[in-house]
Amino acid sequence: MKLKIERAKFNNPSLQIVAKALEKGLRANYQDTKVEIVDCPNLKKWDCPAEGISGHERIIDVGGEPYMHDKRYIGTEFDYEEISKKIGSEKSYALGAGSGAMSCLEGHCGELVINENLITNESKSIIAQVGKNKECVSKKYTARKHGGLGNIFFSDGKIGKVIKILLKKRIGKQGSLPQAIRNSLIENIALKESGHIAMGGVFRILKGSVKSHVQPDYDDIKHEYYDPKLMKCTKDFLQFYEPVGPNLQCYSVLWTGDPTGGNLNLRESGEHTHFHSYKDKMEAGHYHFDVTPNDIEYECYFNLAYEVYRVNNIYKELKISK
Repeated sequence: MKLKIERAKFNNPSLQIVAKALEKGLRANYQDTKVEIVDCPNLKKWDCPAEGISGHERIIDVGGEPYMHDKRYIGTEFDYEEISKKIGSEKSYALGAGSGAMSCLEGHCGELVINENLITNESKSIIAQVGKNKECVSKKYTARKHGGLGNIFFSDGKIGKVIKILLKKRIGKQGSLPQAIRNSLIENIALKESGHIAMGGVFRILKGSVKSHVQPDYDDIKHEYYDPKLMKCTKDFLQFYEPVGPNLQCYSVLWTGDPTGGNLNLRESGEHTHFHSYKDKMEAGHYHFDVTPNDIEYECYFNLAYEVYRVNNIYKELKISK
């Protein structure tokens, strides 16, 4: 796949401004909320392959739904280690979410939890797949390829100042933590004047449960679910799981909006979060939202990303071809 890369910059506010906005916004959604700026704890204690999430922070948004679900493009793959070299992040810690590369999975599909140290070559990535009885199964995944879409936060993997978030008991309507973070930033920072913000990080679900999904194999989907004219999925086709957790570790990339005003066609949801169990269970996949508001408890570490690299904007290419 020939790489076509566009670049744009996000706003660079202080961590203090971001923390203040998060404190105000999250307090309306969670009964117990604590947001502070700290030195990142050694994330190797969380079984990450790097100590921290600081240094040359940037995100990539790769591909999109057409590469995954348009029959003309199914099987498309991207080598994110190759992408890292193109953007100057070849010596980095990569975390995030993507689809599994079918060539690495004997033709099967899966949800990829990206957790790779490109400096030391240490791999902690996990792939979640749908088993024969529709159960979730997970295993290690060492390839540096993902399928038709992916969102990755790159950093030097160093310990530095980060935003720590502790949350207990959801009292608001927003069940998704990344969306609650996005909403807090959108509502409490004047983005029109200052520009959009992006973040990446790791968080744990200490108590409570969530809803998740794993994409089944294409052969197991018996109905049409993708509209090529709209370039999006219009019917459910995923394998959902509920309740899942606790003891889940999530890797999240999020942003408040497109810094170019829409030309990059960034992922529509504004976030992408995948997880795995840190208690040796098979639980892994795509995080949706909590399903136990009274019990949910999070511990999070996030940092800002200052630029985005849009890789192979399939939406733009399809619009031009029309």
